[in-house]
Amino acid sequence: MRHVAGVLLGAVVVAAAACGGREEEATAGSESGTASESQAAAPAPESRELEVAGVMIGKRIGENNLIIEPTFQFQPLDTVYVSIATTGVPDSANLSAVWHFQTGRMVDSTAESIQPEGPANTAFHVFRPKGWPVGTYKVTIYADGDSVDARTFAVRDQ
Repeated sequence: MRHVAGVLLGAVVVAAAACGGREEEATAGSESGTASESQAAAPAPESRELEVAGVMIGKRIGENNLIIEPTFQFQPLDTVYVSIATTGVPDSANLSAVWHFQTGRMVDSTAESIQPEGPANTAFHVFRPKGWPVGTYKVTIYADGDSVDARTFAVRDQ
C-alpha cells in the first residue's frame, strides 16, 4: 500500500511541476509581445455594412436617441417613439419606420438617410393630434428597403 501511495504522490508532484512550467512559459510568451499577439489584441475594423442591433419602443426619448421610458402600452394622446440601434460604417444608409393599425391600414411612414461613423441610434416618432384609436398597432423598421425588425404596441383608453 505504501508503494501505491508513493507512486500517486510522485505523479501529483510531477503533474504540478508540469503545470507550473506551462504557466511560466505562457507568462514569458506574453511578455515577449510577439507580432501575432499584437495583431490579436487590435480591434477588428468595423464593417462597412449597416446592421440593426436593436429596436426599442417607448413614450420618451433621451440623450443619443435612446428610449428612456420603454413600454408597449400607450394612451390615445401619447407620442410613440422608436429607437433603432445600428452598427457599421456605410457611406450612407436609409432607415424607415412604417406604422400600421391592426386592420393593416398604414397610419404613418417616416424615413431618414444616415451616415453613421460606428454604433449609432436613430429615432422616429408618431403622434396623432386627435388621438390614437384604441387598438393594436405595429411599426416595421426597414434598412435600405429590407424589413429588419418590427414591434407591436397597444393603445388603451385610460
